Amino acid sequence: MAKNLYPHRVERTCNKHSRAVFREDTIIIRLARNLSKTEEHEHVEDLLDRMTKQLLREEKHIVYIHPFKGLLSGKQRDVIALANGKRYEIALRAGTKLSAARTRKGWIVSVGPRTRRAALHRFLWNIIAERESNRLYRFVERVNEQTLGIHIQCVRLRFASSQWGSCSPRGIIMLNAALLFVPPSLLRYIVIHELAHRKHADHSPAYWNLVKEALPRYCALRDQLQNHRLPTL
Repeated sequence: MAKNLYPHRVERTCNKHSRAVFREDTIIIRLARNLSKTEEHEHVEDLLDRMTKQLLREEKHIVYIHPFKGLLSGKQRDVIALANGKRYEIALRAGTKLSAARTRKGWIVSVGPRTRRAALHRFLWNIIAERESNRLYRFVERVNEQTLGIHIQCVRLRFASSQWGSCSPRGIIMLNAALLFVPPSLLRYIVIHELAHRKHADHSPAYWNLVKEALPRYCALRDQLQNHRLPTL
């Protein structure tokens, strides 16, 4: 039996069959109806064991994007390395409120006494995104000129915990700041993915054909991206 390496909880349902799902770093055991105490115990043990083994297999291929983990876990100073090799040094210090001062190598971030972890996490993403937004805009312009040549209004770089990018009907491209930490080939795929939505709002065959014209090997890149995991705030 696989060692219990993940937190878990049990839910009783009206379903005919028991099943396990993985949500927000927790294994959820959803028990079927009308089980005896012995059967419940057996179902929990079996499903927990199988899900743990599955997650351990998947872990070998998963890339977690969590550049600020050290700073959020007690480190007072850390170096954040982007996928392009650029490095920023961030130092934390006690202050009256959450703010940042630029240095030659990065930032000194003042953390107020009432600053919550989630607020600090979002703030760190924001300062990185603001610093890199012009570079990403130029990258999008370059990719667009080389491929689809579609009119766009602007490009915004910000962190999101649930999507890599989006494209509004007005032509505003939003890119997840986490893309600063993935290989350039994956960043290029996301840019083309969003640019193609300027012509096709859905994911129809016509949409994917357009993506394929601009990036013939998009399927392999899409599969690679699915192995990357975003942190939660």
